[in-house]
Amino acid sequence: MVEKRGGLSFLPLPDRGPNKDAFLAEILTGWKRQQYTKNFTEKTITRRINRVLDFCDATGKFPWEWMPTDADEYFSHLVNVRGLVQETIRAYQSDVSLFCSYATSDSYPWNETCGRLFGSSMSHIITDLNKARHTQAATMGPTKRAFELDELQQFFDFADDEVARIISSHVKGGLAAWRDVTALKVCYGWGLRHDELRKLDMVDFSPNVKAPYFGDYGLLRVRNGKANKRCS
Repeated sequence: MVEKRGGLSFLPLPDRGPNKDAFLAEILTGWKRQQYTKNFTEKTITRRINRVLDFCDATGKFPWEWMPTDADEYFSHLVNVRGLVQETIRAYQSDVSLFCSYATSDSYPWNETCGRLFGSSMSHIITDLNKARHTQAATMGPTKRAFELDELQQFFDFADDEVARIISSHVKGGLAAWRDVTALKVCYGWGLRHDELRKLDMVDFSPNVKAPYFGDYGLLRVRNGKANKRCS
């Protein structure tokens, strides 16, 4: 007996036990719907589900069989064998942790059903004991660093010189180059995401009493931020 939208396809039959793959598929389908209601994008949802499936494949276990030691071995392999950076490891751990939070929530029947079917329950396997630490604001490697002030000034000066060169050459593109350089400075100066920069308007700028020397452009309010639309 299988409902139209699933739900009972994992139940045991007289000739076999519960279907573990079907039960996991039901959980992932429910998690996918839950993320859609939270306005996450298809790309983000697919990435998270694939991370859970990859974890299952790597450990050879289903989520109700996972242990913290499985997470230790899996992420240790990603670091020491595959050479993934800390920022990526944290993102992967976040995906697995979010799945565990959903699967173990009392708001959903998965853990209760899991106990009845398999005699075990799902739990959090990413804890403060094995979670990748975020100890500094910047996570880039030693080969990457922020510009020093004199280097930043040289960079902006070069961008301005490029605009002047294009204009003086009497070819098309001077206005576009000036626009791009202005956008670059605003993006860097205010620390904007690309979508925040794209949706800026003149009304987002206003005077800043603490920095009057900037005139009408001393304060920037980001009205169209990351969380206002679909979450990435």
